[in-house]
Amino acid sequence: MTAPADESEMDLETDLDDADNEEAEGGKKKQKMNPKKLAAYIGIGLVGLLVILGPIAYFMGWVHAMLGIQQEKSTALLELGKPVNFELPLIKADLKTGQCKSPFLRARFDVQLSSADVKRIETSQDKLIEQVIMHLRNQERQDLVGKAGADKLRFDLINIVNTVIAPARIHGIIYKEFVLQ
Repeated sequence: MTAPADESEMDLETDLDDADNEEAEGGKKKQKMNPKKLAAYIGIGLVGLLVILGPIAYFMGWVHAMLGIQQEKSTALLELGKPVNFELPLIKADLKTGQCKSPFLRARFDVQLSSADVKRIETSQDKLIEQVIMHLRNQERQDLVGKAGADKLRFDLINIVNTVIAPARIHGIIYKEFVLQ
């Protein structure tokens, strides 16, 4: 081999020999990532994380808590009238049956509603009683027996009353008398 002319050729030969030795050993030379690219990837990742987590932190109130921002807490007071018990007249209805004996129901109940809605139920009382009697005539005695039957009837009556006096709504129904024969 001839002597290299200058140092740059010598460095080039050394680098080529090192690369040949690494390839001969079967190992690949690791390439180091450019620090500028690494910083760019980290920056993009942080911006993406901020875009995703920022709105979540804002709407959960964490941003205000971290910054020490105190929001004024206000309370709203609603003046609701006491519920009024409106007593409906005695209702008697024959129940549906397939036998000769005709079972009937005699019931008296109070409707609990707000005082502002009493006038609405007074004006539609006749229609309400008619709807309740029609519903009762479609019921069988077995459907109304026991606590489960009384609760189902209460649920049905609440729906009927709410339908008749809409858009007003009632709070509940209390049985004063419930005789099933």
